[in-house]
Parts: sequence; structure tokens; C-alpha cells
Amino acid sequence: MSTPDSAPTDPLRAHSDRIARIVDEVGAATVAVIGRRGAIASGCVWRPGLVVTAAHVFRRTPAALTLVDAAGKSQAATLVGIDSSTDLALFRLADENALAPLPAGAPAPVRAGHFAIAVGRSGEGDTIASAGLVNRVGGPWQTWLGGSIDRLIRLDGGIYEGLSGAPVADADGAVMGVATAALSRSYGIVVPASTVARVVDALLAHGRVARPWLGIGAQTVPLPESAGAAVGEKSGLLVTSLAAGGPAERAGLLIGDIIVRAAESAAANLRELRQALAAHVGQKVALAVLRGGAPLDLQASVGEWPGERRCH
Repeated sequence: MSTPDSAPTDPLRAHSDRIARIVDEVGAATVAVIGRRGAIASGCVWRPGLVVTAAHVFRRTPAALTLVDAAGKSQAATLVGIDSSTDLALFRLADENALAPLPAGAPAPVRAGHFAIAVGRSGEGDTIASAGLVNRVGGPWQTWLGGSIDRLIRLDGGIYEGLSGAPVADADGAVMGVATAALSRSYGIVVPASTVARVVDALLAHGRVARPWLGIGAQTVPLPESAGAAVGEKSGLLVTSLAAGGPAERAGLLIGDIIVRAAESAAANLRELRQALAAHVGQKVALAVLRGGAPLDLQASVGEWPGERRCH
């Protein structure tokens, strides 16, 4: 015979058990990562033998480290590469068959209001989890370090300690991406699964993610109406400084020039310039420039930003 409150608690218990099953399934592929000054992050076995975690927990990313798995056992891993601009680091397990990867399956399109479950691991090997809502979903964006993120997925609060680097699952248990506290001051950010996959591919191939570099300082300025009409743009990038011997200086750019297009794409701000050049590292591209109000076409060889650590 049911009690007066048994009916309303049954759906709640079923919902609770479903969330716990998702946490168990996703958590089986998570590890604890010991960062700088004992800071704990989480990591996940993104592909067989390969662990993704958050790069910001390291002051200097170690060439090797020890991870803690679901059984509380230590697993040795070596660095494959990092991409600070997307806050991702990739390690290879010494025993590539020691841990199973995340459950397969593509997540449904993410919408604001969708449920989000971050699953990580404590330094002792215990499963940790946090659930909330997707606060905002947007289009492609660039991080403050210039990293290209395929889609904005913002959570409705911050990331609890230890959950940076944790996989974030939807209500079906499919992983939508990896959590990080480093890309926003106020909100947790999910680096989408598509971005993680792209960065993993680049790190496996090159040990780094190549980012374009022209060697300029620049600021957005409006174009005079006559000059703008001549080039078909309303604003451009005023060159305020040039790196000695950099790609822009070698191409003949001068301080005071205004870049209006790069690689046939608009370059009204630094974000647009980076996007235009992202696929052309090591290649020559056309720059449409205004010099003294007159149009000028230049060719520049796009360099690679020299700030990222090279792993091989």
C-alpha cells in the first residue's frame, strides 16, 4: 500500500537514478589530474589511450604526470601537446588499454535551458559531479588568448574546484564538451566536442595548434566615406606597430597603413583578421590596404604565433 507521498517521490527517484547512471557511465572514463601547487583538475579519456584535461591548471605543463583513475590507481601519462588558447592539454597513457574512453554518441544540438552534467574525479579517485543548466548558446567565438571555439556554450554558474577538464554530458549521457573555468571570469564554459576533436587532431599531428601571426599592433578605425567606397568597406585596422622582421614588415606594411581585407575576407577588427588568416599559416595571402587614402595590394606570408610551446 502506498504512502501519501510515495507517488510524487517515485518520479523524483527515477530521475535521480537516471542522473546517477549517467554520472557512472561518463565517470568511468575520467581521471584526476594533479596541477600546480597541488591543484586538482579532472581529465577524460577522449579517445583510447588519450586523456584531455584543462591546460590552465599547470604553470608549466609537465612532460609526464601521474593520473588517478576510478579505482584510485595511478596511471602514468606523457604530454602530447597543449593549446593554451582553448585551455586544452592532451596526454597519452603509458598503458593505452588501461582505461575505456568516453561513451560513444553525438550529443543533440545544445540549447539554452538544456541540462548539463559535469563529471570529474577527486585526488583520491572518488567520482565528483555537478549539474545545472546551459545558460547561453551562441555562434563561433575567440577566447581572450585568440583560440577559435566552434560554438559558445555557457553554463549558469562557475565551475566547482576540480571540475575544469571534466566532460560535460547532456540529459541523454552524450558528452557535449569539456568544462573550463579559465575562459570566462563569471561563468563556466564548455569547450564543444567538435572543438576538442579538432584540437586533439592538431596536437597529435604537430604537438600544437598553429595560430596565425602577422606581427602587427592594430586598432579598428572608421574609413573616410570616399576611401571606404573605393574598397567596399566601412572600417579597417590601423597598423600602430610592427614586429621587427615579422611577416607584416617583410610584406612592406608601414605604420599608419589601414588593412581592410585579408585573404579576400573583411578585416575590420582583430577577431576578423585572425579568422581570415587561421587556415593560411605558412601560406601567402593578399592584403588589401589603404595607404594615404589610396588602395594598395600586398602579399604577406602568414607566420605562426611564436608564443605557444612546441612539443616536437
